Amino acid sequence: MRRSATTLFLLLLLPTAAHAVDPATSVYNHACAWCHGKDGRGDGPAAFSIGKYRAPRPRDFTLGHFKLRSTPSGQLPTDADLLRTVEHGIPAYMPSFRGLTAGERRLAITAVKRFYPGFASAQPAPIAIPAPPPLDAEAAARGRQSYEAAGCASCHGDRGRGDGPAARTLRDETGLPIAPADFRFPGRFKNGAEPVDVYRTLVTGLDGTPMPSYATAFDDPRMLWDLVAYVASLARR
Repeated sequence: MRRSATTLFLLLLLPTAAHAVDPATSVYNHACAWCHGKDGRGDGPAAFSIGKYRAPRPRDFTLGHFKLRSTPSGQLPTDADLLRTVEHGIPAYMPSFRGLTAGERRLAITAVKRFYPGFASAQPAPIAIPAPPPLDAEAAARGRQSYEAAGCASCHGDRGRGDGPAARTLRDETGLPIAPADFRFPGRFKNGAEPVDVYRTLVTGLDGTPMPSYATAFDDPRMLWDLVAYVASLARR
């Protein structure tokens, strides 16, 4: 009789144990799965109403390709990079999740990293960003020359409006059309609009998009800062 009662008790517990969800998955399901999908493939219910015919779609975490990083092109992001995206969001596409507690935000990152096995052995290291020189009118004038030399106008247009001759042909890694940034509106920059953010984007590139890294594009690294100054000069006042 006792054995039967114990067996019944264990059977009653089995459904609860089978449906138990660890804290990281619980936070992910609550805050992230609606767009990124329960398996992290970027196919959540909201994915088919957000950017259905244009990029960016919600990130497919299983591919291991992350645009917003402080690491060299082709490398995985650091935890700090992922946390920055969670906290700041992506203008016009992803909201900030500062409403989560600090612990919950880190649990979300833990869940995201589980979708790509490469995180288990990766040791991503951020690039070094030197202190910026004066980003004045002279730097912007030099930056215009850098802009032309690097071929930026091909995508971003002669005046940085995102209307270059190649703009209409650009596709992201999934084959969806993707628009170059319009430098008149820095508030829309997905990776941040501060000078250090623009420098970081130039050096790391945006993996999965046509935007390459310009880390080795110039013989003099200061030309990158000149380019940052020129981009800033194009913003609407």
